Amino acid sequence: MPRVLLIDDDQGVRDSMARMLRSAGYTVQAAATGDEGFELAREESFDVILSDMRMPGLSGIDVLRKLRDVRIDASFIIMTGFGTVDSAVEAMKLGAVDFVQKPFFRDELLMRVRSAVDRRQLARQVDLLQRQIQPSASLEALIGESKVMARVKDLIQRAAAAPGTVLVTGETGTGKELAARAIHAGSPRTARAFVPVNCAALTESLLEAELFGHARGAFTGAAAARPGLIEHAEGGTLFLDEIGTLSKNLQAKLLRALESGEVRRIGENDSRYVDVRFVAATNIDLKAATASGDFRNDLYYRVHVHHVNMPPLRERADDIPLLVHYFLARYETPAGVPTCSSAAMERLIAFPYPGNVRQLQHIVQRAVATARSLEIDLDDLPEELLAEAVAPAPAEGTVARAREKAEREMIIATLARNQGEIGAAARELQVSRTTMWRLMKKHGIESP
Repeated sequence: MPRVLLIDDDQGVRDSMARMLRSAGYTVQAAATGDEGFELAREESFDVILSDMRMPGLSGIDVLRKLRDVRIDASFIIMTGFGTVDSAVEAMKLGAVDFVQKPFFRDELLMRVRSAVDRRQLARQVDLLQRQIQPSASLEALIGESKVMARVKDLIQRAAAAPGTVLVTGETGTGKELAARAIHAGSPRTARAFVPVNCAALTESLLEAELFGHARGAFTGAAAARPGLIEHAEGGTLFLDEIGTLSKNLQAKLLRALESGEVRRIGENDSRYVDVRFVAATNIDLKAATASGDFRNDLYYRVHVHHVNMPPLRERADDIPLLVHYFLARYETPAGVPTCSSAAMERLIAFPYPGNVRQLQHIVQRAVATARSLEIDLDDLPEELLAEAVAPAPAEGTVARAREKAEREMIIATLARNQGEIGAAARELQVSRTTMWRLMKKHGIESP
C-alpha cells in the first residue's frame, strides 16, 4: 500500500486531505509543521510527500531542500494557495515532481498523487532491471574464480533478486559481510541503507536499545527519543552478524519484527511498521543450536529462507594466487606494486589458513610492510608459515598409507600418459593446475 506524508499547518485542510487519501487506499501520516514533516521523512519511508508552500518555520521549499540534501527517496509535490510561476519553477529545480494550487478538486489531487507513485515505482523497476542485466559490482569484492566461488556468487545473485531473509554461514574470516553487502547491492533495496550490526559486540540491554530504539526517558541517559537500527534500515537491509549469540529475549523480539514487520521502541506502547530485509550471518551450527535449545526453532526457519555458505579458504586454494595479487595491489607502496616470488607463493598456497581470507590479507599486508624489496620472498613471510611442518608420512600397512601410495602412483601415471604436460594431466584428473602442483610437491614428484 503506497505511503503518503502530508505536511500542512492548517488542521482542517490536513484532516480533509488525509481522509480523502485514505479513502483512495493510501496510508497517510500527517505533520503540522515543516520541521515535524522533515523528521518523519527521515525516520520513515514514504512514496509521496505532499507539502504546503507557506508554513511557520520551515516552508515547503525549505523542507524540499533539506530532503534533497539528505537524499530522501520520495516523490515530492508542493501545494500552495499563493502559487506563482516562479515558485513552481524553483520547486521543480529542487526536485519536486509536481505543483498543485489550492483550492483543488479531489480527482485532480488523487490523479497527481497516483502519477507520482507510478513514477517512483517505474524508476525502481528500471533500476532493478538494470541490475539484473549487469551483475552487481559488489560481487567483484568476492575474489575468486574457483568452481565453489562461482556457485557462491550464483547463489548470492539469486538470493538478491528474490524476497525473503538470507542466512549466510561460514567460518570466521570467510567474507560473510561481503556476501551480505553483495546481496543488498544486487537487490531492489540498493538505493537505501545497508545497516550492519554485530550482535556479539554489545551487551543484551545495549543491543536491544540499538536494534529497537527507545522513547525519551525510557532509561537513565535517554534524554531524547531515538529510532533503532531496524527503523534506520527502513526500505533497505539490516545485517545481523553473529546472530547465534542473541539472547532468548532478543530472539523473541526479533521474531516478532520478522513475522509482522513491527517494532516497538523501549518505553513505548505503540508499534511501528518497518519495511526491512534481514540478512543474518553466523559461524556456528544454528541447526545444532536449535536442537540444544540455545536458538529458537521458529526464528531459525524465519532467517533460513535463503542460504549462502561461504567456503573456507582451504577448500578453494586455487583462488589464493588471485587473492594474493589483489592484496598486493591494495597495499601498493610509494615505490610501486609489490610482487611475490614463486617460492613465497608456493608457501602461501600450501598454508591451511585457519583464519581464512582475513588471515591471508593480514599476512600479505605485514609482508609488504616488512619486505626489504618490492619482491616478497620466503624470508618476508611470518613465522607461522615458515614453521608449518610437513605432516609425517602415514605408517606402513595403514589405510592412509595405501591411499597416499595410490594417489602418488595415479599422478605419475597420468603425467606419463600426457607426456609430462601438467595442464593436460590436471584436466584429466579434474583438478586445477595449482592443485596439481600442490599434489606433486606433496608426493615429491619432480616437474617433468
